[in-house]
Amino acid sequence: MISLIYGPKGSGKTKEIILAANNELDVCKGDIVYLTDTAEYSRSVSTAIRYVNVCELLPENGKISETALLGFVKGVIASNADVKKIYIDGLVRTLGTAAEDLDDFFARLDNLSEISGTDFCISLTCDKLPKFLKKYV
Repeated sequence: MISLIYGPKGSGKTKEIILAANNELDVCKGDIVYLTDTAEYSRSVSTAIRYVNVCELLPENGKISETALLGFVKGVIASNADVKKIYIDGLVRTLGTAAEDLDDFFARLDNLSEISGTDFCISLTCDKLPKFLKKYV
């Protein structure tokens, strides 16, 4: 399952996804991973959650591709079968692309979620939610 937190830049999406991740600790029956492109919020996320700054691990000329990020997520899941929830903060910013261009990424992530049994919560910046993303709200 994929769920979205979306809105325009500066609307409080990061605070909302951090709160959601921290609250998930009370109900999740497995491990939680928080992926983002900055170390700025590492102290806001509970230490019981694995915090990963993907830009430190996946630099490709300053940009992370959809394929690289999906491969990284697959590696996280493959290396720890107890991961039940993955939070991805700032997906549009991390990939350097617009939300309307992420149709293939979400199709692949949805498939991965179904196969692995891992749930995802993603924050992304967009003024208007693309039609293909409405099923995740």
